[in-house]
Amino acid sequence: MAIKFERVNFEYISADGSSFKALKDINLEISDKGEFITLIGETGSGKSTLVQHMNALVKPSSGEVTVYGIKIYNDIKKKDRNVKLNPLRQKVGLVFQFPEYQLFEETVLKDIIFGPKNFGVKEAEAIERAKEIIKLVGLDESYLKRSPFNLSGGEKKRVSIAGILAMEPDILVLDEPTSGLDPKGRDALLELFTSIHNELDKTVIIITHDMNTVYKYASRVLVMSEGELVFDGDPLKLFTKKNLIDWNLDLPEIIQITRQLEDKLNIKINKLPRNVDELFNIVKGVL
Repeated sequence: MAIKFERVNFEYISADGSSFKALKDINLEISDKGEFITLIGETGSGKSTLVQHMNALVKPSSGEVTVYGIKIYNDIKKKDRNVKLNPLRQKVGLVFQFPEYQLFEETVLKDIIFGPKNFGVKEAEAIERAKEIIKLVGLDESYLKRSPFNLSGGEKKRVSIAGILAMEPDILVLDEPTSGLDPKGRDALLELFTSIHNELDKTVIIITHDMNTVYKYASRVLVMSEGELVFDGDPLKLFTKKNLIDWNLDLPEIIQITRQLEDKLNIKINKLPRNVDELFNIVKGVL
């Protein structure tokens, strides 16, 4: 396993000494290939804290996280942490929810090549990577000369993703990558992540609140609730559970439509459809 959580707990300690337990006894394993994972749960459930452990932006209050053989634990010495964690952060690329947190150079090119150069890649090679990756994220080379701060929200997200991809991570972690985008922009980004997953054989982990995204794209879904990992499995199994309401989760639109059709037509649909075409064929067969 590329990433392994063993009995991981994490507490935020405020200046006045009060604490908040964000993660509670997390046990989790993630492969570096073949997984398209969505991480869901209501605000404050621990999702962002969980993924920040995956490239050691934070370390457990107790328990242990192992990432590509490197063990992250509470009392790891600072000098050891600095030496060991740089290679780890190259393997697990984290894209923040707000691209402004990652964009700081005067041109898009300089932003994209910053990471590779920081990890020892020569500038000429880093520039060639940037030229390839800017196309991969759906932009052309002319963007490399532009200021990242003059781009649209969707373009900034694509550039921030390009900067992480330029470091050639094995695992790509994205925190709410489609938030604030219109449906067209959202779908375009999700197709991009699917392409990265399929063509580059990378594990992709997406934090999202959109149940349609979970149902359509994920091969595995993780559900956080009040700091606990309460579900780990197939999306189909998740959306047949009766306690979704306890986790403040909604059904995907296609399943809501399916249930409404069952009531109106007085039929029973045993296999849940993934899309409207599947639903149409199922209903036609039943009728």
